Order: sequence, then C-alpha cells, then structure tokens
Amino acid sequence: MPSRHSPKRRKLSHSSNGCADEERNDGSAAKKNTITKKPKNKDNNVPASGITKSSILALQVADLIAEVTPNYDRSHAKWGGLSNRLQTIIKQIKTRAPVTAVDAVKTLRKEGVRIPFTEPRPSKDTKYKFEFTVPKDIEVGGALAWGLSVKGDNVIQLTAIMPPELLQEKDYLNNRAPQKAAFYLACIAAGIKEAAGSEFEMSFAYLYGVDYLPVLNLIAKDKSLSKVKFHVSVGFPEDLMPTAKTLPTKNNLRHGTNEALETPTPFYNSSIRFAASTATFSEMIRSAKSASFDDACRLGQVWLQQLGFDSSIQSGGFGFLEWSATCALFLRTGGHRGLPLFSKQYSSLQFFKAMLQILATRDFRDPMVLNDTSLEIPRIESPALYDATTGVNILYKMTPWSYQTLQHHARISLAAINARNQDNFDETFILNTVVPVVQYDEMFRITLPVDGVDTTSQLRQHLSKMHSILVRGLGDRVSLVNFKFLVATEWPLKHDPAVTNGKLDLEVRLLTNPDAVTRLVDHGPSADEQDLAAEYRAFWGEKAELRRFKDGSISEALVWAPSIPVTHQIIAHLLSLHIKLPPSSISSATLNLEAIYLADESNLGAKDSFRVINNAFQKLTSTLHHLQDLPLPIRSISPTDTALRSASVGNPLLPSTAKPIDFLIQFDSSTRWPDSLPAIQHTKIAFLLKLSELLTAQDPSLTTRVGLENTSSATTGNMNTSYLDIIYPSQAPGLSPVCFRARILHDRELHLLQTALADKSLHGSARDELSSALVVYKREFVAKSAHTSAIRALSARFAAFSGTMRLLKRWVAKHLLLGDGHVPEEVLEIVAASVFVTPAPWSVPGNATTGFLRALSRVAWWDWTSRPLLVDLGLAQDWAKESIEAVKTRYEAWRRLDPALNSVVWFVGTNVEETGVVWTQGGRPTKVVGGRLTALARAAVDVLANKGTGMGEEDWMGLFETPLGDFDFSIHIKPGVAKGVPEKTTRPKSSKKALLNGGGDFKNLQIAEVLDTESLGYDPVDVFVRDLNFAFGASAMFFHDHYGCKLIAGLWKPSALGRKEWRVRLGWSSVPLPAIDDDEEGESKSMCVLNKDGILAEIAMLGEGLVKNIATKE
Repeated sequence: MPSRHSPKRRKLSHSSNGCADEERNDGSAAKKNTITKKPKNKDNNVPASGITKSSILALQVADLIAEVTPNYDRSHAKWGGLSNRLQTIIKQIKTRAPVTAVDAVKTLRKEGVRIPFTEPRPSKDTKYKFEFTVPKDIEVGGALAWGLSVKGDNVIQLTAIMPPELLQEKDYLNNRAPQKAAFYLACIAAGIKEAAGSEFEMSFAYLYGVDYLPVLNLIAKDKSLSKVKFHVSVGFPEDLMPTAKTLPTKNNLRHGTNEALETPTPFYNSSIRFAASTATFSEMIRSAKSASFDDACRLGQVWLQQLGFDSSIQSGGFGFLEWSATCALFLRTGGHRGLPLFSKQYSSLQFFKAMLQILATRDFRDPMVLNDTSLEIPRIESPALYDATTGVNILYKMTPWSYQTLQHHARISLAAINARNQDNFDETFILNTVVPVVQYDEMFRITLPVDGVDTTSQLRQHLSKMHSILVRGLGDRVSLVNFKFLVATEWPLKHDPAVTNGKLDLEVRLLTNPDAVTRLVDHGPSADEQDLAAEYRAFWGEKAELRRFKDGSISEALVWAPSIPVTHQIIAHLLSLHIKLPPSSISSATLNLEAIYLADESNLGAKDSFRVINNAFQKLTSTLHHLQDLPLPIRSISPTDTALRSASVGNPLLPSTAKPIDFLIQFDSSTRWPDSLPAIQHTKIAFLLKLSELLTAQDPSLTTRVGLENTSSATTGNMNTSYLDIIYPSQAPGLSPVCFRARILHDRELHLLQTALADKSLHGSARDELSSALVVYKREFVAKSAHTSAIRALSARFAAFSGTMRLLKRWVAKHLLLGDGHVPEEVLEIVAASVFVTPAPWSVPGNATTGFLRALSRVAWWDWTSRPLLVDLGLAQDWAKESIEAVKTRYEAWRRLDPALNSVVWFVGTNVEETGVVWTQGGRPTKVVGGRLTALARAAVDVLANKGTGMGEEDWMGLFETPLGDFDFSIHIKPGVAKGVPEKTTRPKSSKKALLNGGGDFKNLQIAEVLDTESLGYDPVDVFVRDLNFAFGASAMFFHDHYGCKLIAGLWKPSALGRKEWRVRLGWSSVPLPAIDDDEEGESKSMCVLNKDGILAEIAMLGEGLVKNIATKE
C-alpha cells in the first residue's frame, strides 16, 4: 500500500446516539469532522539509534492523540454550569409517597410522562410500591467528564443513586429494582420538565440498548450548548444488590419456586450490578495509575469508532467504557497470582498493543475471573470478563457474534501494526472501514418474527440460538457470521417504550472462505456411525440423504443447487427447518458483480478458459523446447499476456474478446548474434521464420504466420519489429482459435539502447525516440515477464484474485480510462493484488465483488501526489527493507526531477519491479486521467458508504456508468461494429447489441467469425482510436471502452485552446483571426484558434462506416 512517513491532518468519525460512548449504532458511515492539530505529544520520544518503524508509529500515534484530544477547559465551560443546574433541579424535586403501580402510571401520565417500564410491566397485581425521594448522590461521569474523551464525544452521564430506603432486600429479583428505577427516572423527568422543560429537548432511551437501564436524554435548545447531550440514569446503592446473589450462574428472573431448575440470567444480573457499581467504575478508571492511561483510552476509542463499535448492544457492546475498565483492571490484576497484567510504565501504544493481544488471543468464552481466584464460571457462548469486586461481567453486553467480530478485527489490527516493512497506521486508526458492502463478502436481509420476545434478554437468546444454527450449518464455508439489527431505543416522554411490532429486520453478514463457499456436495457421517448420522439428519432434516460415492464409501450427504448461492440455500433451509421462517423472508443484500459485468455466453467459463489456455501454453512450451535444428537452443520461454495470468477482462476463448496471447522466447547467448540493433531485428525475423517452418512441419494442424510491427523504426532497430503467431484450432464449437504471439528477447538489445542513449552528442527527436524505445523495451521485454509470474502465483493462491482484477479493469474501462496510454492494466493488477497480500484493515476477500470494492477503496484512498504505491507481490512477503527504502528514495528523486508530474504521475513499485515507473512513465496516466479516476473512485465509495445495504440494482449499475458531461465531444459508434464483453442486466436485450460482436443475429456469421483466424484480435474501433491519437493527439485526448465501445469521448487539450499566434507547424488545424498590433514593435501578429468543427469533420470522414454521429458539449 502507499508508503507513509509523517502523519497528516486526519478525519475521524464521531456522533452520539444514546450513551456516553455511543458513536455509531447502525453500521453506516458517520459524519466526518476535521480534527485540528494540537501540539501535545506525550509519547514523542525518538530513540537515539535513529528512526525505526516502531518509533515512526509512536510519533504518528502521539500526533493522532494530540489531534483528537479536546480542550477540556473550554468544553467544561459549556457543560459544567448546565450540569450543576440539572443536579440542583433533581435535588429539589418533591417527594412522592408510596403508590401502587397503577396509581404511579396514572399520576405521571397526567404530567405528560409515561414510565419506561421494562417487560413484563408491573400490573394491578404487583405487590411492591413505588416512591420518590431525592437521590442519595448524583455521579457525574462519561468520557468527557473524566477527561478521557475524543473530539466529537459531547455526552455527560448523570447517574442519580436511589436512596437505600426505597429498595428492599430482594429487589434484585424479577425486575423489581429496574421497575423501581424506571419510576424513579420518570419522576426526575417530570421534575425537570416542570422546572426547565422549555430549555431542553427531552426523550427516554435505553442506556447502551439495555432495557433494564432506562435513561433520560436531554439536549439544550440553546444553540451554543446544542452539541452537549446529557444522559440521566438511575443507579442503585452498591450494598443492596448483593454480589453473591447476582453471580452469572444465578437465576434472578424466576418463573417458579425451584431456582435450581431455572436457567441462569447472566445478562440481567450484570445489568443490575452495573447500575449498582457506577461510583466504583468511576473511581477505578479515574484512579488508574499510569501516565499514559488517558491517551491509551483515547487511542482505543479511535480504533473502536473506526470499526463501528461502541458500548451499545446494537454496535457490539464494547466501547470506551469497556476498553477503559478493562485497561484499568489489568493495571491492578489479571496476571500471574493476581499481579497486574499491564505495566504502569506502558506507553499509549504499548497499552493498545497489549489490549489487542488480549482481545485477539484470549478466548473470553472461557470466562476470565478477576479479583477472586476461588470463583469458577462455566464456559458459555457469550464472552465473560468477570470482575468479582463489582460483580459485573465487563463484556456482558457483547453477543457471540459481536465478540467474534471484535476478535477478528483485533487480530487484523495486531498483525497490521506488527507487520514488517509496512506502515499500516492509516489502516488501523484513520480509514473508515464501516461500509458493510465493502467489509463483508455476503449479506442477507431477514424479516424475523419476534412475537413474544419482549426484553433484551429474550432477544439475545432468540438470536443466539439462530446464530449457533447458522454457524454450524455454514461450517467451513465462512470464517465469521455477524448479525446487525436496529431497534428503536429513543422515544418521547409521553409515549410508551418503542416496540418491534412483532418483526425485527436482521442483517446476516458473512466473511466467506473462497475455497469452500461454492462447494456443492457436503459429506456427513458414515452410515456406520449411526448416532452421529441420526443427529446429522435431525439437524439437516430431509435435505440429508444417504449416498454412495466413487470411492465406495456410503455416508450422509447434502447436495446444493449450482444456480443459487450455497450460503443462501443453507440459511433459507435451516431457518425454515428450525425457526419456521419462510424462504420469502430472506433476501440477498449484495450483488454478484462478476456475474453481471464479466458475463459469459459460452458454456466454458472464464476460469476454465484460462485453464485451457495455460494448458495449451504448457503444451506449446514443451513443443518449442523439443524442436530440433534450431540455430540456437532456447534458454527460456516467458508468459507476458493477461490471459496467461488470469487477468484478461473478457473470456479469452470467445470470438468477441479473443486476441493474440503474448509470450517471449529467449535463445542462448552466442557470438553469432550481430552487434547492431537493425541487424538484431533482421536476425529475429530469420529465427521466427525458422520456428514457423519447424512448428508446422511437426504439427500440421497449427497455423503460423510472421508479422511485422513498429515498421517506422525498422531502419534504426530501436524497437522490436517482428513476431510469430502460432494458432491452435478451435477447442470446441463456438470458441475462438487460440493464438499465441511470440516475440524474441535478446538481452544485448538493452545494453545497445543504453549505450546509444549515453551518447551526449545525440539531441532532439533522435534522443526522444531512443529514450522512448528504452522505456518500451524495459516494460515489454523485462518487466512484463516478472510481473506475470508474480500475478500467476497470486491467482493460484487466492481464488477471488482473478475476478477482482478483471472487475477492477472492467470498471475503469466502463469509465473510458483503461489503456490507450491512460491507465495501464498492470497498475490495476497491482492495486488488486494489494487487497490480498496486505488486506488490512480487512481480511482476504472471499469473492471477486468484495475484492473489487476494496480495491476501489484503495484507489480512492491513495494520494498519488504525495505517496508512492508499494506492494510486495510475493507470497512470502519478504521484500527487503533496504530495497523498499531504495524505491522510496527513487520516488523522491522523481518528484524532485518532475515536480509538475508531467512524465510520472503514479509511482508504482513492487518487489519484482523496483524502478517504480516502468508501467507509468510517459504520462501513463496523465494528471487529468489520474485525477478523474480518483474522483470517480471516491464518488463510488461515497455511494457505497451512504447507501450501505440499501444499495439497489440501479445503484450498483450506476457505479459502472460514467458521466459524459465532462467531455467536450462524443463520437457515437454504429451498433454491431465493436466487439466486447456481454453483460447480464435487467435491461431489454436490444439495448445490449452494441456490446455483442457484429453478426450475432445470424448463425452463419457466428460460425464464420469463429473460423476466421485472419482477423483474430482485430477490433476496428481500437484501430480507429489509434488513428485518432496519431492524427489529432496534439489537439485532443480520446477515451473509449475496449470491452464494449458505444462511443469515443474526447477532450480538447488546454494547450490548444484560446487565441494563439499563428506559426508554421502549429500541430493542429486552426482558423485565422483578425491580426492584432504588437505595441512594442508596431507590427501586427496573425492569430488563430483551434478549428474544432474542421477537426470533428475530419474525424467523421476518417471514421466513415464506423461513426454514427458526433455530439458536442453545449
């Protein structure tokens, strides 16, 4: 990924939605606020030995912390007075005598307040009573109040501690304490409403989404204070909620008389213990004895926010409070024999790494108990970090899926910051990864009936059962199953708590294993294992069947249809079987872009076509090596074509997209080779003629032909002038013949070109031509073979890599920017490779669509004006640090040499090509094209972030539609002329004719096209565009789509616009203007302007038979 040296101005996401550290609760991208830099670097210590990767990271972290730390004095001036006023109001609320539940509801309803009771609500049969007296104490807490917040966190938590006389000994049972707290909070709401209702916007909510913890939200109507939000909640006296009675193994929501037979209620128990431990947590966090603890808390918040985590159940149940409390606890205990697990000498970065290590490697489903060595808690599906002092499981709000997701992210971040020779600071702390369609491989929307599910505990149990079913059913097809759901957590005072109306919209988000996700047959237990087979049939129902396999084994098996994603079939089947959910309730929230934009008309898919071509190439290689009577032995044969690295956009065996497949032949060195460039080119022709003769003699089914190229340079020999086409007949009806195009590599050419260029007497066009020839030689004869070998290895290792490359290229081509001297295909392959070899902040993509969207994000994030793109294409990831530093030095030299970015706009280095410019030198792309591609990628990423899982088919299609309003003119091509990649869309078939090969309407023409080897790879539109660039390249830039061209777009070059002084060899067609006088010499100057109409008329004439019409920008 791009190299980064120093931290820049950062953008971080902050918002608030219902608690002190709730930043985001819907999984969508939050608003981005610019963080201004503040010179506060506590950890800014540079080692005397010099700058290392770890010291650079420490400097970046220190800078980030300085940027996100707010001015607490200024913020306290805003909320301090308001907090004191609210506390005064609360302490002056009048006492309410004990009343029944029915009377309590009636009384407060008259005051415009509905009590936020949890289900089951108190009724006329409720024996205990409700009363109000002023709080025993009011705790002021939250990240901002404790001085641990980051910018954008403006929530103040006020916790009113109920007087002990309002509670009874066994109020921890059966919701009694939470119901009394709900009444107590309603009284506070009524009091504030009466005293200052006109000053605040008031609403009820559930603290962290826990319905046992109602909270009053207050936002000042004063615009100067509107960013500050107060959460008023109710706490219990700590000694009235006994820890021994609220252990995770206890049941405190009893339906019968026998407690031993009832299921434990750990979520409820920790909820009420949390409400009773407000002061303890506040003291524990505030008194943490470490100089870097505060900064470690801020750093943790930044990381969690970028991942979409906070303390609310809907957003994972792990936020600032959990991070800070865990850090504080491990500063006291958690280690061997109760000693501190963390050192108080840790820097903020060391705290962060230590926390990641714990989250990534410690399985908290095996509960970890702190401050009590005698207490044992059995393993459960939800995580547990139990603090015996407070009686709270710090992770009690986390679910099995949110914990596994957090653990997944912790592993990725830990690997990223520990990666050798990689700067992953931005990937870890800065980049917004909470874009579900980019983050996950597959997503499904499920409308889930939840009748009778009234509480958070019941919903967690219901979803946990469903999660365990899906995890077991999906098996090794997925590495992560995550749930996302939204429930209303805020409502007006005069309304009852928000309800689900019997339905819950659930998103099932999957990270898939590309090697297993498409498997169509699953093998179950053997028929001999009767107990296991019976259990297998019970789980899978009628889908399981006994089958005999080719190896003779008989076992249970599952067979899935190939037409529908297997994951979809499994989810629909299991939920129908176990949850009684109809299949119509399940729909996909993602789109298979590969099936749409890389559609294939043949029965032989692109992957099979690549396999066929590689097999044919291996056969040809073997044949060439065994040829007799060659003048010199063949040293090596190197593939260089996109089809030989599984990267060509179209199916390389379809007539509409087939083209010659390039490779290089290198013969042994010999003194018989001539020592001049023109003679070398003639010798190459002789070699190719001999090869042609020997090949056809050995295999008469082959067609061979020697061709010429770059004939304009034949006299100088600077460019290669010959090639040999070796054509295998069609492999099957409807498939194109396979044409391999061989060129000869002679290593002496490079030395001769460099020697000729070293001649200082060479000037002007001769030097420019020689310099261009050297660039082309390095690209075509040196770099391509090494690049192809690296990409072939990655394609073999990662199943989704080939589709990712092809989709990225298709997207760039649809925006008319691929090739033609614009964006090189090799650079896009390197960008796609970076998503697999250095996938942070994600894991390796599970399918081509996800890989493409992540590669698109990389393009959007890359600031190519100030950063090189450096990617290690090796599977071992062992690019030497010294080599990387040399490439960075070369990049800096290029920027000094070419500050205007005229020659090298993109600097792209890899471990197999360390010059960084071999693909991009010569304005490939230009600044205009590079800027447009970046703008298009950022616009696409914004759409993905804003629409999220609400992306409809038209939104997806829109990603591939380029805006033509920015072009000056467009040359529309006649239908049926251009070749291209067919697309499967919902549009009528007639609209796709321009994408299909000409003559597709007639069977005899299709057959003729397949048999035609003379025009193999010939595309008249490509030739037309080359002619346009040759004839009019001085005045205009041309853009078109190689894989389905409907039009050619054009831009007038700024250098040709405006009034110009007329001169000989102006370079473009001009129209004379009236002469103007030269004030200094008194002579008139002939002026002219670009002859746009004349040029367009010439284009129409040149394109007769191809051009339908030319439209200009109005």
